[in-house]
Amino acid sequence: MWDTETPGLGLKASPGGSKQYILQSRLTSGSPIRITIGKPAAWKLDLAQKEARRLQGLIDQGHDPRQKKAEQAAQDQAAREQAKVEAIRNTITVQSAWNEYLANNTGYWGDRHLRDHQNLSQAGGQPKKRGTGLTVQGVLYPLLQLRMIDINAETLTDWQKLEAQTRANNARQGFEMFRAFWRWCGQQKDYKSLVDAQAVENQDLRKKVPSRRAKKLDVLQRGDLAEWFNAVQHLSNPVIAAYLQGLLLTGARREELAELKWTDVNFKAGGMWVKDKVEDEGRMIPLTPYLSSLITALPRRNEWVFSSPAAADGKLTEPRIAHNRALDAAGLEHVTLHGLRRTFASLAEWVEMPVGVVAQIMGHKPNATAERHYKSRPLELLAIWHGKYEAWILEQAGVEFAQPLQSQGLRVVA
Repeated sequence: MWDTETPGLGLKASPGGSKQYILQSRLTSGSPIRITIGKPAAWKLDLAQKEARRLQGLIDQGHDPRQKKAEQAAQDQAAREQAKVEAIRNTITVQSAWNEYLANNTGYWGDRHLRDHQNLSQAGGQPKKRGTGLTVQGVLYPLLQLRMIDINAETLTDWQKLEAQTRANNARQGFEMFRAFWRWCGQQKDYKSLVDAQAVENQDLRKKVPSRRAKKLDVLQRGDLAEWFNAVQHLSNPVIAAYLQGLLLTGARREELAELKWTDVNFKAGGMWVKDKVEDEGRMIPLTPYLSSLITALPRRNEWVFSSPAAADGKLTEPRIAHNRALDAAGLEHVTLHGLRRTFASLAEWVEMPVGVVAQIMGHKPNATAERHYKSRPLELLAIWHGKYEAWILEQAGVEFAQPLQSQGLRVVA
């Protein structure tokens, strides 16, 4: 049925009962064309007539309405894709890309390198796995909470200026990690359109990044031993004095020695178990004669060897203040508690202690294949070298100590 008012507009009825408005016409090339407008249920006659006139107008201008429709559909699809990209740009955070970056490199990086990335990006505020207190927020964490499109040179410069005020070394390490991560993002198809790749190369930003300055090695030198021992031995708290000397004489980590219990000490065998971050069961190290005398003289207030009545858990928690006071009294430069552990490794070379023995006493993970799979030194062998080290340390420090010929047994102290 053809419409008498609108040339070319017709209503087509199929045998199955379906009805469609159509426009039948010819292109300017002379080719016939039939375009479906829609069903009468959706198109009233006046609307169908209006649509037919619009389509005929396009034909009269030399256009193919079908091609125009395809082009419009393509434009609509492109608009939807662009809207999707914009939605991603406006919502995706640096944290999500960072998590993918770490997952992508797990198995390729070493355990220590991966752990450094995790520590510098942690939220903080969680109970420490070792010791007391809460973990500190990593320097990278503030950046990870931003959207990727918010990262620019100005944002990074402000971040570096803030972090460098309180932890310059971490700020530098964090920037180096973030720069490598940002470059990786610039090579990923999902992120390269979101990042300003040149943000991490900005010269003003680079000037704000703390430089690697050569620092004094955090150790005591051989010539410092006399002053250090004299100052530490004159501390008013004998527990802290014994603890600090124990760090230097064993090379133990500060938490390992602080968590030493009386049940971990075997005076008869001349050894003690210390908790270990490498081996779950810990390790047995020699209990050298001088250190044994220091521990024997300590009061047995509770289960902890280095006890503290003022601490909530009963053990020594903060010996740094006393140590700094001793360093000031001795006129020595600042050395951290971990620096005493480094001192053990450094001064052990004076008695030519084998590297493997040093590592086993300190609880370092073995490096060489032979160390890892074939060598397991008994306590007696470790004690020989450890005893030489302690005797040499006491000699350099001018500490007079007469080693008893046999154990005098434990005694009750006030």
